[in-house]
Amino acid sequence: MLASRAPRFAPIVLSPGVFDDFIPLVPTAAFVYATYFLLLPVLIALAAHRDGFGDVLTSALACGLSNAILYNLVPTRIAERAPAPHGSLLALIQRVDTPLCAIPSGHVALPAVIAAAALLVSRRVTDGRIAAFWRRAAAGFALWTAALAASTLLTKQHYVVDVVWGLAFGIGVAACVVRASRAAARGVLHLPTVAALAVEWCAIVAAVAVAIRWWSPPIVLAAAVLVSTRQHALLVLYHDGVHALVARSRRVNDFIINQAIGVPVLLPLHMYRALHMSHHRHVGQDCDPERVLLYRDQPWQYRPLGTAALVRQIAGDVSGWYAVRTAIRYFRERGDGGALKLRAMRPYPELALQFVVFYGAAVAAVVMWPAAREAMSRAAALWFVPYVTLTQLLQKVRSFAEHGTAAAEAPLSCSWSPGLLGRLTIWPYNINYHHEHHAHPKIPWNRLQSARPSSARRRGRELGAHLWNGAFR
Repeated sequence: MLASRAPRFAPIVLSPGVFDDFIPLVPTAAFVYATYFLLLPVLIALAAHRDGFGDVLTSALACGLSNAILYNLVPTRIAERAPAPHGSLLALIQRVDTPLCAIPSGHVALPAVIAAAALLVSRRVTDGRIAAFWRRAAAGFALWTAALAASTLLTKQHYVVDVVWGLAFGIGVAACVVRASRAAARGVLHLPTVAALAVEWCAIVAAVAVAIRWWSPPIVLAAAVLVSTRQHALLVLYHDGVHALVARSRRVNDFIINQAIGVPVLLPLHMYRALHMSHHRHVGQDCDPERVLLYRDQPWQYRPLGTAALVRQIAGDVSGWYAVRTAIRYFRERGDGGALKLRAMRPYPELALQFVVFYGAAVAAVVMWPAAREAMSRAAALWFVPYVTLTQLLQKVRSFAEHGTAAAEAPLSCSWSPGLLGRLTIWPYNINYHHEHHAHPKIPWNRLQSARPSSARRRGRELGAHLWNGAFR
């Protein structure tokens, strides 16, 4: 809706190519064009119970989500389209379907991704009958792709360049998704984490896009709150990356996590890994990084606070002041003679390239695309301001909830049983099973719940008593 009805800035206008001038307008091709809406229902009806269906459907959904994000980030439209005969199906389509969202053509990308994924799945499954089914499905959807591609050109809804990009985009998405699924099946890649990273980024992009388009205090505030909760969720997944649980290869693990969250928040994985591994080794001791960085000169010391101290703590986190002080203290305490006891962790060489590509692309967009400057500045504000304020508060509350005094919790770590709101904000992705995590640090987040319970789990509603001692002074 945002991309096709309310783009934030002027779209790139595509002119017809040499071949487009020779393609006639055929209004009856609209009947084929409309079969686009049957693609997923037909796939589900024919293959829902077949081995490999998940890979094909995931490829199709990933293609749709990627298309939607691309349409919003780089809006495009065709320069012109021939008017349809009055009262025809094509005239109805033209009223509903705007000339925006041109590259890549979704009408081509979706059937292409299904056809390509079906072909790739047919080569993976071991059952001969199922493999033959997917080969037939691939052939059928390939023919459907060709028919839809022709219909987009004959109805003048797209140009040849849109169709070519749609075909390449669909095949590329299928190759990435199916390959990732194979890696997950071999234990090379933890697909639930990769999928969760993608979902969180989709939520962030959607919130930022809505706020940029309808910029007003209530919408911006709501977007900032949503972005901060999703940033916190990304940082919980980042925590799994610290333990190298995202991919069997540590180098691949670090590349994925740095690209998904480490680079965007300027916190490379190897830096935090040194801190977090020290926390596991020295939990509760004077050299525990949480005591040195998060609680030093701050009122929290693994015990509930009085009202005034709690208000000061919240104010320090929400204002961003404690985030700045923590960063400064890290560089002071990590060297010789400092309170931190860290093992040397070196980054992989590609980290520098990741920073250059990520921030270089943003700078290039601002310099070369003046229309995007306001949107980029607002997007940056919606990313970094919540990060240094609300996200830091969520992290601090969660960190405080994860540990208690030795008298209250002999192992110092706590586990919780929160409700839906708690899972969406303070304890996403099973980070509430913190005692289990300390006992089994090599178990990924989606399996912590099934780990043998090692401590009583507090109810989420008890968080207030964990933070506040009830004293009003």
